[in-house]
Amino acid sequence: MQVPAYRDSELPKTLIDLYAKAEHPELLRVCVVWQRAPDEALPASVRILPGLELIEVPFEKSRGCNWARHMLQARWRDEPYTLLIDSHHRFAPGGLRSGGVAKPILTCYLPSYEPDREPGGRKKQPYKIYPLGREQGLLTDLTSHPIPFWKRLRAPIEADFASLHMLFAAGTYNREIPFHPAIYFRGDEVVTSLRAYTHGYDMFHPHVIVGWHCYDRKARVPHWNDHEKWYERHWRSLRIIRQMFRGVYSGEFGVGHARSVKDYENRICLDLVEDAKVPGQHAAPKGGTGRKAAVDRRLPVEADLRTGARGVGVRVLVPQHGRESQA
Repeated sequence: MQVPAYRDSELPKTLIDLYAKAEHPELLRVCVVWQRAPDEALPASVRILPGLELIEVPFEKSRGCNWARHMLQARWRDEPYTLLIDSHHRFAPGGLRSGGVAKPILTCYLPSYEPDREPGGRKKQPYKIYPLGREQGLLTDLTSHPIPFWKRLRAPIEADFASLHMLFAAGTYNREIPFHPAIYFRGDEVVTSLRAYTHGYDMFHPHVIVGWHCYDRKARVPHWNDHEKWYERHWRSLRIIRQMFRGVYSGEFGVGHARSVKDYENRICLDLVEDAKVPGQHAAPKGGTGRKAAVDRRLPVEADLRTGARGVGVRVLVPQHGRESQA
Protein backbone atom coordinates (compact mmCIF):
# COMPACT_ATOMS: atom_id res chain seq x y z
CA MET A 1 0.00 0.00 0.00
CA GLN A 2 1.24 3.46 -0.91
CA VAL A 3 0.40 6.61 1.05
CA PRO A 4 1.79 10.06 0.16
CA ALA A 5 1.23 12.30 3.21
CA TYR A 6 1.93 16.02 3.36
CA ARG A 7 1.55 17.78 6.72
CA ASP A 8 -1.67 15.93 7.45
CA SER A 9 -3.01 15.57 10.99
CA GLU A 10 -5.37 12.83 9.77
CA LEU A 11 -2.48 10.47 8.93
CA PRO A 12 -2.38 8.69 12.33
CA LYS A 13 -6.12 7.99 12.39
CA THR A 14 -6.01 6.87 8.77
CA LEU A 15 -3.32 4.29 9.46
CA ILE A 16 -4.94 3.01 12.64
CA ASP A 17 -8.29 2.62 10.90
CA LEU A 18 -6.66 0.92 7.93
CA TYR A 19 -5.14 -1.80 10.09
CA ALA A 20 -8.30 -2.13 12.20
CA LYS A 21 -10.50 -2.77 9.15
CA ALA A 22 -8.14 -5.08 7.21
CA GLU A 23 -9.11 -8.78 7.09
CA HIS A 24 -5.45 -9.77 7.55
CA PRO A 25 -3.49 -6.79 8.90
CA GLU A 26 -0.45 -9.00 9.47
CA LEU A 27 -0.11 -9.34 5.69
CA LEU A 28 -0.05 -5.60 4.99
CA ARG A 29 3.01 -3.73 3.84
CA VAL A 30 2.27 -0.03 4.02
CA CYS A 31 4.75 2.58 2.78
CA VAL A 32 4.24 6.23 3.68
CA VAL A 33 6.17 9.20 2.33
CA TRP A 34 5.66 11.45 5.33
CA GLN A 35 6.45 15.03 4.36
CA ARG A 36 6.46 16.69 7.74
CA ALA A 37 7.33 19.81 9.69
CA PRO A 38 9.71 19.55 12.67
CA ASP A 39 6.90 19.86 15.20
CA GLU A 40 4.73 17.14 13.60
CA ALA A 41 4.91 13.67 15.11
CA LEU A 42 3.29 10.24 14.99
CA PRO A 43 2.25 8.47 18.20
CA ALA A 44 3.95 5.24 19.23
CA SER A 45 0.74 3.33 18.55
CA VAL A 46 1.18 4.15 14.87
CA ARG A 47 4.91 3.61 14.59
CA ILE A 48 4.62 0.04 15.91
CA LEU A 49 2.01 -1.04 13.37
CA PRO A 50 3.24 -4.23 11.63
CA GLY A 51 4.54 -3.79 8.11
CA LEU A 52 4.58 0.00 8.29
CA GLU A 53 7.50 1.75 6.56
CA LEU A 54 7.93 5.49 7.02
CA ILE A 55 10.00 7.58 4.62
CA GLU A 56 10.39 10.89 6.44
CA VAL A 57 11.03 13.97 4.30
CA PRO A 58 11.31 17.58 5.57
CA PHE A 59 8.37 19.36 3.97
CA GLU A 60 10.66 22.02 2.47
CA LYS A 61 12.25 19.36 0.25
CA SER A 62 8.96 18.00 -1.10
CA ARG A 63 8.29 18.43 -4.81
CA GLY A 64 4.62 17.49 -4.73
CA CYS A 65 2.27 14.54 -4.50
CA ASN A 66 3.33 12.74 -7.68
CA TRP A 67 6.97 13.11 -6.76
CA ALA A 68 6.06 11.30 -3.53
CA ARG A 69 4.03 8.66 -5.42
CA HIS A 70 6.99 8.02 -7.72
CA MET A 71 9.17 7.49 -4.66
CA LEU A 72 6.64 5.03 -3.24
CA GLN A 73 6.47 3.01 -6.44
CA ALA A 74 10.22 2.54 -6.31
CA ARG A 75 9.70 0.67 -3.00
CA TRP A 76 7.51 -2.00 -4.62
CA ARG A 77 8.89 -5.49 -3.91
CA ASP A 78 6.89 -7.61 -6.37
CA GLU A 79 3.80 -7.81 -4.16
CA PRO A 80 0.87 -9.14 -6.22
CA TYR A 81 -1.37 -6.11 -5.54
CA THR A 82 -0.99 -2.39 -4.99
CA LEU A 83 -3.41 0.03 -3.33
CA LEU A 84 -2.82 3.78 -3.66
CA ILE A 85 -4.60 5.96 -1.12
CA ASP A 86 -4.33 9.37 0.52
CA SER A 87 -3.51 10.11 4.15
CA HIS A 88 -7.04 11.21 5.10
CA HIS A 89 -9.31 8.16 4.89
CA ARG A 90 -11.61 5.91 6.82
CA PHE A 91 -12.27 2.35 5.68
CA ALA A 92 -15.16 -0.06 5.45
CA PRO A 93 -14.59 -3.58 6.85
CA GLY A 94 -13.45 -6.29 4.45
CA GLY A 95 -11.05 -6.37 1.54
CA LEU A 96 -10.65 -5.49 -2.13
CA ARG A 97 -10.50 -8.15 -4.80
CA SER A 98 -9.90 -8.03 -8.54
CA GLY A 99 -11.07 -10.23 -11.35
CA GLY A 100 -13.14 -10.53 -14.52
CA VAL A 101 -10.73 -8.84 -16.97
CA ALA A 102 -7.03 -9.24 -17.72
CA LYS A 103 -5.87 -5.90 -16.27
CA PRO A 104 -8.47 -4.39 -13.93
CA ILE A 105 -8.20 -1.21 -11.88
CA LEU A 106 -10.70 -0.57 -9.10
CA THR A 107 -10.85 3.15 -8.44
CA CYS A 108 -13.24 5.84 -7.25
CA TYR A 109 -13.82 9.13 -5.55
CA LEU A 110 -14.81 7.86 -2.14
CA PRO A 111 -17.75 9.46 -0.33
CA SER A 112 -16.74 12.10 2.18
CA TYR A 113 -16.28 12.06 5.92
CA GLU A 114 -15.82 15.00 8.30
CA PRO A 115 -13.18 14.54 11.02
CA ASP A 116 -15.05 16.74 13.49
CA ARG A 117 -18.26 14.70 13.13
CA GLU A 118 -16.88 11.16 13.02
CA PRO A 119 -18.55 8.86 12.29
CA GLY A 120 -21.78 10.81 11.89
CA GLY A 121 -20.76 12.88 8.87
CA ARG A 122 -20.04 10.01 6.51
CA LYS A 123 -21.83 10.08 3.16
CA LYS A 124 -23.65 6.90 2.21
CA GLN A 125 -23.48 6.58 -1.59
CA PRO A 126 -20.75 5.37 -3.98
CA TYR A 127 -19.74 7.75 -6.77
CA LYS A 128 -18.97 7.73 -10.49
CA ILE A 129 -16.33 10.13 -11.88
CA TYR A 130 -17.14 12.58 -14.69
CA PRO A 131 -15.19 15.28 -16.56
CA LEU A 132 -15.54 18.83 -15.24
CA GLY A 133 -13.16 21.46 -16.57
CA ARG A 134 -10.09 22.54 -18.50
CA GLU A 135 -7.05 24.73 -18.18
CA GLN A 136 -5.24 26.01 -21.28
CA GLY A 137 -7.48 23.76 -23.34
CA LEU A 138 -6.38 20.63 -21.44
CA LEU A 139 -8.91 18.37 -19.73
CA THR A 140 -7.67 18.62 -16.16
CA ASP A 141 -10.57 18.58 -13.72
CA LEU A 142 -12.90 15.80 -12.67
CA THR A 143 -15.93 15.59 -10.43
CA SER A 144 -18.29 12.85 -9.28
CA HIS A 145 -21.96 12.10 -8.71
CA PRO A 146 -23.74 9.23 -6.97
CA ILE A 147 -24.08 6.05 -9.02
CA PRO A 148 -27.76 5.71 -10.02
CA PHE A 149 -29.59 2.72 -8.54
CA TRP A 150 -26.39 1.53 -6.88
CA LYS A 151 -28.25 -0.62 -4.36
CA ARG A 152 -29.48 -2.80 -7.22
CA LEU A 153 -26.01 -3.46 -8.57
CA ARG A 154 -24.16 -6.71 -7.94
CA ALA A 155 -20.78 -5.87 -9.49
CA PRO A 156 -18.51 -2.86 -10.09
CA ILE A 157 -19.37 -0.58 -13.01
CA GLU A 158 -17.12 0.48 -15.88
CA ALA A 159 -15.23 3.72 -15.30
CA ASP A 160 -13.76 6.32 -17.64
CA PHE A 161 -11.45 7.99 -15.13
CA ALA A 162 -9.17 7.02 -12.26
CA SER A 163 -8.94 8.54 -8.81
CA LEU A 164 -5.55 8.92 -7.17
CA HIS A 165 -6.95 8.72 -3.67
CA MET A 166 -8.21 5.17 -4.27
CA LEU A 167 -6.62 3.00 -6.92
CA PHE A 168 -6.32 -0.78 -6.56
CA ALA A 169 -4.43 -2.75 -9.21
CA ALA A 170 -1.99 -5.57 -9.80
CA GLY A 171 1.45 -4.88 -8.39
CA THR A 172 2.91 -4.77 -11.90
CA TYR A 173 1.09 -1.45 -12.31
CA ASN A 174 4.08 0.10 -10.53
CA ARG A 175 6.42 -1.07 -13.25
CA GLU A 176 4.14 -0.33 -16.21
CA ILE A 177 2.86 3.10 -15.18
CA PRO A 178 5.38 4.93 -13.00
CA PHE A 179 4.21 8.33 -11.82
CA HIS A 180 5.93 11.25 -13.50
CA PRO A 181 7.54 13.16 -10.60
CA ALA A 182 7.24 16.46 -12.51
CA ILE A 183 3.44 16.27 -12.87
CA TYR A 184 2.60 18.68 -10.08
CA PHE A 185 -1.08 18.21 -9.32
CA ARG A 186 -3.77 19.51 -11.63
CA GLY A 187 -4.60 17.03 -14.40
CA ASP A 188 -2.74 14.12 -12.81
CA GLU A 189 -5.83 11.92 -12.61
CA VAL A 190 -6.68 12.42 -16.28
CA VAL A 191 -3.05 11.62 -17.15
CA THR A 192 -3.25 8.45 -15.05
CA SER A 193 -6.54 7.45 -16.70
CA LEU A 194 -5.11 7.93 -20.18
CA ARG A 195 -1.89 6.07 -19.47
CA ALA A 196 -3.71 3.18 -17.78
CA TYR A 197 -6.18 2.83 -20.64
CA THR A 198 -3.49 2.92 -23.34
CA HIS A 199 -1.51 0.29 -21.41
CA GLY A 200 -4.49 -2.05 -21.64
CA TYR A 201 -6.05 -1.53 -18.20
CA ASP A 202 -9.82 -1.46 -17.74
CA MET A 203 -11.10 0.81 -14.97
CA PHE A 204 -14.05 0.10 -12.69
CA HIS A 205 -15.85 1.90 -9.88
CA PRO A 206 -16.95 -0.15 -6.84
CA HIS A 207 -20.72 -0.44 -6.55
CA VAL A 208 -20.54 -0.44 -2.76
CA ILE A 209 -18.85 1.85 -0.24
CA VAL A 210 -15.30 0.72 0.49
CA GLY A 211 -14.19 3.75 2.47
CA TRP A 212 -14.41 7.50 2.96
CA HIS A 213 -12.20 10.45 2.04
CA CYS A 214 -11.81 13.84 3.72
CA TYR A 215 -12.25 16.59 1.13
CA ASP A 216 -11.98 19.43 3.65
CA ARG A 217 -8.40 20.71 3.98
CA LYS A 218 -8.72 22.09 7.51
CA ALA A 219 -6.79 19.12 8.90
CA ARG A 220 -3.83 19.48 6.54
CA VAL A 221 -1.60 22.03 4.83
CA PRO A 222 -1.67 22.07 1.01
CA HIS A 223 1.72 21.83 -0.66
CA TRP A 224 1.26 25.13 -2.50
CA ASN A 225 0.72 26.99 0.77
CA ASP A 226 4.29 26.18 1.82
CA HIS A 227 6.06 26.57 -1.54
CA GLU A 228 6.04 30.11 -2.85
CA LYS A 229 6.96 29.20 -6.44
CA TRP A 230 4.66 26.22 -6.76
CA TYR A 231 3.17 27.74 -9.91
CA GLU A 232 6.46 27.21 -11.77
CA ARG A 233 6.04 23.48 -11.19
CA HIS A 234 2.41 23.82 -12.28
CA TRP A 235 3.18 25.47 -15.64
CA ARG A 236 5.96 22.95 -16.33
CA SER A 237 3.52 20.18 -15.49
CA LEU A 238 0.92 21.49 -17.95
CA ARG A 239 3.50 21.50 -20.74
CA ILE A 240 4.25 17.83 -20.07
CA ILE A 241 0.55 16.96 -19.88
CA ARG A 242 -0.07 18.60 -23.26
CA GLN A 243 2.59 16.36 -24.83
CA MET A 244 1.10 13.29 -23.14
CA PHE A 245 -2.40 14.13 -24.36
CA ARG A 246 -1.04 14.44 -27.88
CA GLY A 247 0.66 11.06 -27.57
CA VAL A 248 4.10 12.47 -28.31
CA TYR A 249 5.65 12.11 -24.86
CA SER A 250 7.89 9.05 -25.08
CA GLY A 251 9.83 7.02 -22.56
CA GLU A 252 8.86 5.42 -19.28
CA PHE A 253 6.28 8.11 -18.49
CA GLY A 254 4.59 8.09 -21.87
CA VAL A 255 1.33 6.55 -23.04
CA GLY A 256 1.04 2.85 -23.81
CA HIS A 257 0.64 0.98 -27.08
CA ALA A 258 -2.21 -1.41 -26.31
CA ARG A 259 -4.69 1.36 -27.21
CA SER A 260 -4.29 4.80 -28.71
CA VAL A 261 -4.96 8.27 -27.34
CA LYS A 262 -7.76 8.54 -29.89
CA ASP A 263 -9.26 5.31 -28.52
CA TYR A 264 -9.41 6.91 -25.09
CA GLU A 265 -10.90 10.13 -26.43
CA ASN A 266 -13.55 8.10 -28.23
CA ARG A 267 -14.34 6.31 -24.99
CA ILE A 268 -14.85 9.50 -22.97
CA CYS A 269 -16.42 11.37 -25.96
CA LEU A 270 -14.12 14.33 -25.40
CA ASP A 271 -10.92 15.73 -26.85
CA LEU A 272 -8.16 15.83 -24.28
CA VAL A 273 -6.79 18.98 -25.91
CA GLU A 274 -8.84 21.83 -27.34
CA ASP A 275 -6.32 24.24 -28.83
CA ALA A 276 -8.96 26.79 -29.73
CA LYS A 277 -9.64 27.22 -26.04
CA VAL A 278 -6.07 27.88 -24.93
CA PRO A 279 -5.96 31.24 -23.08
CA GLY A 280 -2.96 33.27 -22.12
CA GLN A 281 -1.10 32.06 -19.07
CA HIS A 282 -2.78 33.26 -15.88
CA ALA A 283 -0.86 35.25 -13.36
CA ALA A 284 0.09 33.11 -10.42
CA PRO A 285 -2.85 33.07 -7.98
CA LYS A 286 -2.28 33.68 -4.31
CA GLY A 287 -3.30 30.73 -2.18
CA GLY A 288 -6.49 28.96 -3.19
CA THR A 289 -8.55 26.50 -1.24
CA GLY A 290 -10.03 24.10 -3.77
CA ARG A 291 -8.61 20.68 -4.61
CA LYS A 292 -7.24 22.16 -7.79
CA ALA A 293 -5.82 25.26 -6.16
CA ALA A 294 -3.42 25.72 -9.08
CA VAL A 295 -6.13 28.07 -10.39
CA ASP A 296 -7.68 30.64 -8.12
CA ARG A 297 -11.28 29.83 -7.17
CA ARG A 298 -12.32 33.25 -8.40
CA LEU A 299 -11.33 32.43 -11.98
CA PRO A 300 -13.99 30.74 -14.13
CA VAL A 301 -12.90 27.67 -16.06
CA GLU A 302 -14.46 26.03 -19.08
CA ALA A 303 -16.32 22.86 -18.22
CA ASP A 304 -17.60 20.02 -20.35
CA LEU A 305 -20.76 18.67 -18.80
CA ARG A 306 -22.52 15.60 -20.14
CA THR A 307 -26.13 14.64 -19.67
CA GLY A 308 -27.53 11.15 -20.04
CA ALA A 309 -26.02 9.30 -23.00
CA ARG A 310 -22.41 9.68 -24.04
CA GLY A 311 -21.59 12.66 -26.15
CA VAL A 312 -24.65 14.74 -25.25
CA GLY A 313 -23.54 17.85 -23.44
CA VAL A 314 -23.25 21.59 -23.10
CA ARG A 315 -20.34 23.92 -22.48
CA VAL A 316 -20.72 26.41 -19.65
CA LEU A 317 -18.60 28.58 -17.41
CA VAL A 318 -18.55 27.37 -13.83
CA PRO A 319 -16.59 28.37 -10.73
CA GLN A 320 -13.51 26.26 -10.12
CA HIS A 321 -14.23 23.54 -7.56
CA GLY A 322 -11.92 20.60 -8.25
CA ARG A 323 -11.90 17.05 -7.03
CA GLU A 324 -11.61 17.81 -3.30
CA SER A 325 -15.04 19.42 -3.12
CA GLN A 326 -17.11 16.87 -5.03
CA ALA A 327 -18.99 15.69 -1.93
